[in-house]
Amino acid sequence: MPTLFIHAGLRFFFVMFDLLNEPFHVHIGDRGKRLCKYWIFADGSFELADNSGFRQRELNDVETTLTEQMRSIQEAYGTYCAANSISLNYKTKRNV
Repeated sequence: MPTLFIHAGLRFFFVMFDLLNEPFHVHIGDRGKRLCKYWIFADGSFELADNSGFRQRELNDVETTLTEQMRSIQEAYGTYCAANSISLNYKTKRNV
């Protein structure tokens, strides 16, 4: 489970198995019982996919960090996929 970075006590990471079976997403956890997941879109936007234990204010902080770090997150994803012969797979946005 490659760690992208740790910020404010939260670990931002992705899971190798997930990269093979799902569109790109990032997990965020605090080593406790809280964990959330965000879908990442090719244009750098993101969407909350799942949340277990984070309050809205905390999710807002996570989203600020995602926005600030998106370029490095996408670069790490691309590098990791290339090194492991995994095709880039971004989630497609739903038409609203």
